[in-house]
Amino acid sequence: PAQGVIFPSDFIPLFEKNGRIRSLDLYMFEQVCKTLRDWADRGRQILPISVNLSREHFRSDDALRPLQAIASRYAIATGWIELELTESIVFDGGEIQYVKSVITQMHKMGFLCSLDDFGFGYSSLGLLSELDVDTVKLDRIFFNGDARSEAVVESMVNLCRNLHIRTVAEGIESPDQLEFLRRIRCDMVQGYVYAKPMPEPEFSQWVKERE
Repeated sequence: PAQGVIFPSDFIPLFEKNGRIRSLDLYMFEQVCKTLRDWADRGRQILPISVNLSREHFRSDDALRPLQAIASRYAIATGWIELELTESIVFDGGEIQYVKSVITQMHKMGFLCSLDDFGFGYSSLGLLSELDVDTVKLDRIFFNGDARSEAVVESMVNLCRNLHIRTVAEGIESPDQLEFLRRIRCDMVQGYVYAKPMPEPEFSQWVKERE
């Protein structure tokens, strides 16, 4: 209340440094489960929700077990939650076999899996053949209106389609960007072109008005 909104770029590094980021991950995951359970109990349309997981969450071999326990407690069905991994999880430790095993566990537990911010860091197209992810989220750096960037995006969307991986364009703000993505058959977009982030009650009303 005193400082107003504190941005993730400010508080996430602090939680990573003091070791509390996993507690924050679990707190947010449980809030998502509560929301989905509430929607289901009220007969609302279930919209799958993506949950970011910090790279610190994967320092232990049983990282997914607490998530599975929470999801089970709220009777969350298969496909309701997508867990987002960032490239840094792969590249920080270089342990791609471990990441592959984690993704396999996610699918066994009924979670979907996405690779977030693809293209921002040291992305390799080889990751797409190595990791059995359901969705690739294309970083906003590609959507600057540059012809070369658009050519890269179209190639990646086509590649993902051939690999049966869904694509999401991040940070979309203009109708021109949206029209380009429709034309190349990108599966989904997220960004201000539709709406800014909002509290869950406002989002539920926003969805209800568009059902």
